[in-house]
Parts: sequence; structure tokens; C-alpha cells
Amino acid sequence: MSELPLYNSSTMQPSSFLLATFLLLLSMRTGASAQTCSAEGKTVTATGFIMDNLCIDLVNLMDNPTVKTLEGPEVHSIHCLVDVKSCVDSLYTLLAPPENGSNLYTVKYQLGVAGSALAKNYAENARLLGGKKGFGATVTGVDDGTNELKCVTLSNTVVVDGKQLTLSSAPPAPSTTATPSTTAAPTTTTAPNTTAVPSGACR
Repeated sequence: MSELPLYNSSTMQPSSFLLATFLLLLSMRTGASAQTCSAEGKTVTATGFIMDNLCIDLVNLMDNPTVKTLEGPEVHSIHCLVDVKSCVDSLYTLLAPPENGSNLYTVKYQLGVAGSALAKNYAENARLLGGKKGFGATVTGVDDGTNELKCVTLSNTVVVDGKQLTLSSAPPAPSTTATPSTTAAPTTTTAPNTTAVPSGACR
């Protein structure tokens, strides 16, 4: 008994079939890569603390209300960064260190939706390895002239608790939804209060 053919030999030769399959797979892979990043601009790399926009807007850290956000990002907890939904939803920034005699960090780039999700993923992985606060990273992306960095990637070597930490070369995929806060987060209509902060919001 003859074996059943894997293709119709009357319409396609083996070499043609293999070539067509290869070209299809190549086009699929190329298409996926093209969709990943299409921004135009200057490729830049910068290192700094990752901070959520909400804690910046509050002036003082939600998880450490005696510390001004842009004075002490090194004490900002990973828990506040990745677990508090209002912080996650506000998206993340890359901070630049103080300069010209100032003691304040400044926002160098907004990381956008995709970049923030990636940074959240890396922060979560750093926490799995024991990291607790002061999450910083080396970020590469495309500066297209706006304040939002495009096509963001992160180095596997990050900083937590004032020390370098090397993550896995292939961290798990970033989560698509934020973990709900265990307590009510401040509403956007309430003016920031440097003395009254939601109790236990980030503890």
C-alpha cells in the first residue's frame, strides 16, 4: 500500500511546497516585527528610577507620605508601583537625576502604555528575586520629539534596594490588567494632601 501524500502532487512539487511554506512563515514573522515598532526618531538609552505618574502628581509618595516623590524615588516601593491600580493606570515615567545644584529628580521620558507594561513586568520579576523598593532600569527606545519614548526595551540588569539585580533573559509576559488595590485609592477629584494619605494603601 502506498503512503498518502502530504500535498497534491498534481498541483505542487515538493520544492515549490517547501518554498511557499518558508515564504509564508517569513512574511508572518516580518509582519509581526514590523507591527512591534514603527516609530521614527533617534534611538536613545537612559538609566533612571521608574516612577508612576500618580505619585508624581501627589507630590509626596503614596507609600511613604513624608518623602517628596521627586526627592526620594529610591524609597518608592515596588508594591506601590505594581500593585496599586491607580498608580499602574497612571502609567510610568523614567526619571533623570538631579542636576545644576537641585535636589529634585525630573521626568526624562513618559514610557507610554506598552513601555509601562514592560517596566511593570520587570519590576514584578525583580520583586520575585527579593527586591522591595527603588526600582530603576536602563531603558532604550526611540525619541520621536515628543515626551513619550517609543519602542521601549529594558536591560535585564535593573536596580532595586540600591543594588544591581540581573533578571532572567526571558521574563514572563507582562500582565494585561493591573492588580486591584486592597484599599481605596485617592480619587482624581481630591486635591493631594501631604499629610493625609490613605491608610495602608501601599503597605
